[in-house]
Amino acid sequence: MTETTFWNQLRSGKFAKMIRETSKGKALCNPAEVYNITKPLFVENDDVETVYCIFLDGQNQILAIEKMFTGTLTCAIVYPREIIKRIIALKAAATIMLHNHPSGDTTPSKEDKALTKKVIYSLAVIDVLFHDHIIVGNGYHSMSEDGWMKAATDQCRQFFSSQS
Repeated sequence: MTETTFWNQLRSGKFAKMIRETSKGKALCNPAEVYNITKPLFVENDDVETVYCIFLDGQNQILAIEKMFTGTLTCAIVYPREIIKRIIALKAAATIMLHNHPSGDTTPSKEDKALTKKVIYSLAVIDVLFHDHIIVGNGYHSMSEDGWMKAATDQCRQFFSSQS
């Protein structure tokens, strides 16, 4: 297969469809693995922000990988209620959210962090784990790997325990 043929097939979404279909039942171990598996999903529309969720069962095996939201060059509007609807429909125990930065810069913005907190709190209410929010660009940034996810989750737990 030539490089041009490969690139055309990648951009056509053929590999993205294969990833979504063949990933069911596979376990994920770390953010690098998540990035390597999902990077081709972002090639189709690399000029706009796209948000995917990986829905997992209790053993962290993939139930589904779904495109949830598509936005513009610099943002995508994310509604936690839509994520929750899919979690309930799939009977998922956990999720991982990924989105791309078309600029290639994987540094989380303040909006990325605010969204992540909103999703953490929303999923905590229904007892669903939110393992990570990964930003894809020239490489990836995992909010779990950098410790930010744990700090935000701990803050969420403190909030709910103070409400009891």
